[in-house]
Amino acid sequence: MDKYKKLINNSIIFAIGNLGSKFLQFILVPLYSFTLSTADFGTADFLTQLVYLLTPIVSLELYDAVFRYALDKNEDKFVLFNTVSTVLLVVSLIAFLVSPIFANIFDDYHVYSTVIFLIANICFAFLSNFVRAIGYVREFAIAGIVNTFFMGIFSVIFLVVFKLGLVGYLMSFSIGLVAGCIYIVLSTHISRFIGINNFNKLKLFEMLKYSLPLIPNYFAWWLNSTSDRLFIITMISASANGIYAMATKIPNLINLLTMVFSQSWQISIVEEYKKKNSRKFVSNVFTSFFSILIISGILIIVSIKPIYWLFLDKSYYNGWRLTPLLVLAVIYSGLALLLEGVYTAYKKTFSVLVTTIWGAIINIVLTIILIPIIGIYGAALANVISFLIVTIMRMFEIRRLGLLVIDIKRILIYHLAFFIVTFIALKEESTFMVIGVGVIMVFLLIIFDRNIIHQLRIILNKKK
Repeated sequence: MDKYKKLINNSIIFAIGNLGSKFLQFILVPLYSFTLSTADFGTADFLTQLVYLLTPIVSLELYDAVFRYALDKNEDKFVLFNTVSTVLLVVSLIAFLVSPIFANIFDDYHVYSTVIFLIANICFAFLSNFVRAIGYVREFAIAGIVNTFFMGIFSVIFLVVFKLGLVGYLMSFSIGLVAGCIYIVLSTHISRFIGINNFNKLKLFEMLKYSLPLIPNYFAWWLNSTSDRLFIITMISASANGIYAMATKIPNLINLLTMVFSQSWQISIVEEYKKKNSRKFVSNVFTSFFSILIISGILIIVSIKPIYWLFLDKSYYNGWRLTPLLVLAVIYSGLALLLEGVYTAYKKTFSVLVTTIWGAIINIVLTIILIPIIGIYGAALANVISFLIVTIMRMFEIRRLGLLVIDIKRILIYHLAFFIVTFIALKEESTFMVIGVGVIMVFLLIIFDRNIIHQLRIILNKKK
């Protein structure tokens, strides 16, 4: 029972940290809109995404490797910390030394500020993943809030007071990350792990064998998630892409739920996957998580029309009809991410890469085929099918490992409930009728699902 409580407890901690960070980021949006021109903000967004794309390449994904290896109790944490920190120090130094070359070529893109941002992001990713693995869960969550808080404070200082524009925007991100690193160092006393003689070349090669397949996996997953935007712009119009992009905002709340849960799941699965009752644990968590995702999706579908009507311009209104497909896509991507945690527990990162690449290929092919037939709905449907195939591939492979019992009956019942609510939402004009049906359906699912009731009891006991 303790393993379920720990999983839920960690999820609550990560939720507080993530929601706090997301809220702070949300309230900064008006600040950026008033202090940056559309051209500057477009460049800022491009450079931010570029940093996030370069981070796994420059760091060789070693921050993910140190997280996974540090979870193993028999690993020497001093060796892990110093081996990875030495490599990251070297690659960061190289990145800084070559920056003048790129500065001469791309003089309009503030290369020095971007490189500093990149190095700070790598440092934060490394330190936060290491302390999360060795048990500093609360400090990890708080570090995210500290990062965003200082980023917000210095955004005001640099953009409003000193009017530094794009440079101020990039500097505020870097300072926020550095502040998060300083908090981690001070709150966890991580400096005690520093040791000059603890670098281990063999351990580095072992970790690179784990981390290197994650780099193309990251890009394949990114391509699987975002290639639809490119095809919509080129094959339909920018206006259609605007409607599509807006339609993804509410369903992406499920992605936030998935991200929060996966952070605690990665810890729990490594601790449990070798134990005798690991199959029961994985199966129960998978079933409960699937149920929660479907119920969350139903609640979004029944509330999407009034959300569009109350908060969005009428030019976006028809986008609500995309919601069921987009919700289903993020549900399947969430399940795929959950199953990825099992792969990483076994250090089978190559299998993660293979399944993700298959999903990306299927997504691109189906998007090209379906958009000329059904427009932007084709892009959404391609996402659904590709993420579903990735999920199925991972489900059956993990089942072959003896770690998953697939409850086909439960899966079919929940899908049936989802499709019934979707059909009524698309056909019924009365919003009250749609909401009523959705609430009743959710109530029935919870009442008849013993697994959810069991998990609710664990949460209530934890609160007591």
